[in-house]
Amino acid sequence: MCPGEVFDVTPYAKTVAYHFLRNPLNQSLPRKFKIAFSGCRHDCALTPIHDVGLLATKNNEGVIGFRMSVGGGLGSTPRLAHLLREFVPMEELIPSIEAVIKVFDNLGNRKNRSKARMKFVLDKLGIEEFKKRWEEAYHTLQEAGPTRPSLTLLPAHDDPPLIMPERPKALPDVHSNGTTSNGKGHVSPEMESLPASFVTWRSANVLSQRQPGFVAAKIKLPSGDLTADQLLALADLADTYSNGNLRTNIDQNMIIRWIPEIKIHEFYDELAAHGLGTAGAEKVEDIVACPGTDTCGLGITSSKGLARALSELFPPGETPEDLKGVTVKISGCHNSCAQHHLATFGFHGVGKRIADHVAPVYELHVGGQVNGTATIAQLIVKVPAKNVPAAVRHILDLYRQDRQSGESLPAFLKRTGKAKLKTELIPHTMLPTFEEDPSYFYDWEGEKEFSVEDLGPGECAGGALEIIDNRMLEAEQGLYQAKLLAEKHQYGMAVNKTYRAIVSGTKAILVTEGIDPNTDADTLAEFDQLIIRKGVMPAAYQNLASQFGDLGSKDASAEFTQGKLDFARRFLEACQTATEQISRNLKLAPIEEKKDHQPEPPATQEAIPDSEHTLERPQAPVLDLRGVMCPLNYVKTKLKLEMMEDGEALEVWLDAGDPIKNVPMSLRNDGHKIMAEEPLDPTKAHFKLLVEKGEG
Repeated sequence: MCPGEVFDVTPYAKTVAYHFLRNPLNQSLPRKFKIAFSGCRHDCALTPIHDVGLLATKNNEGVIGFRMSVGGGLGSTPRLAHLLREFVPMEELIPSIEAVIKVFDNLGNRKNRSKARMKFVLDKLGIEEFKKRWEEAYHTLQEAGPTRPSLTLLPAHDDPPLIMPERPKALPDVHSNGTTSNGKGHVSPEMESLPASFVTWRSANVLSQRQPGFVAAKIKLPSGDLTADQLLALADLADTYSNGNLRTNIDQNMIIRWIPEIKIHEFYDELAAHGLGTAGAEKVEDIVACPGTDTCGLGITSSKGLARALSELFPPGETPEDLKGVTVKISGCHNSCAQHHLATFGFHGVGKRIADHVAPVYELHVGGQVNGTATIAQLIVKVPAKNVPAAVRHILDLYRQDRQSGESLPAFLKRTGKAKLKTELIPHTMLPTFEEDPSYFYDWEGEKEFSVEDLGPGECAGGALEIIDNRMLEAEQGLYQAKLLAEKHQYGMAVNKTYRAIVSGTKAILVTEGIDPNTDADTLAEFDQLIIRKGVMPAAYQNLASQFGDLGSKDASAEFTQGKLDFARRFLEACQTATEQISRNLKLAPIEEKKDHQPEPPATQEAIPDSEHTLERPQAPVLDLRGVMCPLNYVKTKLKLEMMEDGEALEVWLDAGDPIKNVPMSLRNDGHKIMAEEPLDPTKAHFKLLVEKGEG
């Protein structure tokens, strides 16, 4: 259908999707992982904003393949993908993607959800180091797995309907640029006798296919919405006029291909009868908006309400020549679900407090694009929601007043620059007080005063023993699930689950060191450095990363899988034994000591006598946490208390500032009693806290 298509990527996308469906390799990634295929140089699938982007291309010999980019993404920290391979031959397509997934699985952040995307792995490593890791993973997979046959494509049926197309004499062809077959960009005499609504719709929404006699129709869905009845009607139309296939696209619309051109008028009449005959699909008036506060729990503003307000600036089917290629995208929060970072005009909703009231406000980004050189839009100003239409109109007026000959709006925005645009828009950023104009504090189409739900403070650090117990439980659950999978002969999945159980066990042990690594690779490295080398776990478990591996081949045998299960069981038993022997100073006893005798309780650090600052109950053991930052000081204190009897006292030494402010409050919330809180030295740089363990 696309005039610039290099080749149809549909069967390749389907083959890759089915290959990774329930594949052990990607069942426990740090977070979501997105793959995009584009068949043309316009890059309609937006490959630069995906974890893996595959753009159809040909090499110098004319062989088809893909240009592979990695590490793209939007959200609150947008990143454009980096080029990994200029040309990927088809036989290397799946192995290349597998190697990327393996690097992400090993190095992706598993501690902080907001940092758990592959783009942050690229940020940390840089593209050159990432390439090295990818090459290592690629060769490791090739050596570990069986010899791969050539890529076998799954069928992706989209054949033309069993209707003989005829070239209508009365209807000239309409090209993708909106011109008719006479090439002059206006409606020909043959079209003048037809209804104006149909002529407008056909010019804006219909594309000629490369196959003579067939066209594709874009069905514009305002903000991506349609009713159940409309969807059923579209299904019937696809059966009647095409081959039964419907496609969605990235701009919230639908496309029906393979419509005989002779039938397009009839098709439109039925489409319009169901309220789906609106012109302007993928034009400036086709504004993309996320659900916003209508249905999304993360939405801050009514993005759909703003979209309807802006639609008055861009009447359907009446796109001016100078706004061709211009896009408007609106997200109700910073997560960029509407991809506002890639729009000519991109908006995302925030709130701004004025005294006791909060107003809906939008950050205005301009100049984003993908077609050609991918560019992230630039933030210009924050505009009250009520002023957004006026601000957009102001920029359009400025463009038409100051543009150079033949200059497009995106080119004008780039030439004008942020400083000038910001200066021009300052009047539209003004926000009156609620008393001066309460309408500013109501969102578009809102019936109640705007508010931003207070999500409250972040969750307090949990007790160390609970963390250890939870992680050991997670490890045991993973091993149990692995056993069930093995019994069902799903050996690859079983090995992957077993690996995850081992990682959970190592993370449980590392809590005793007051650390919580972000990635699997860091976890296993710290385990070697802090646990194995200190002799608190058997040396047989040194270098777990290379000893076990994280992947289970689809062709893994029952014997191979059972060996991994046995290894993991022995390891987790050792972890359980170690955690049960945690001493009062949070240190694991060396394994040699545990074999020969029960270690003596470690000596506690005695408090320095101070006649001016002497606490009662001097026999209380001392936990010296000077220099230990929040929240690890709280975790270590809670761990200590968990190993004490109810009513026993513990003296804790803390730094001034946040530690002495936060730890006592957290301990009170846990039900412990703060019996005394005094400076440890005259300078008040450190404090001592006497805590009585509460019940439970």
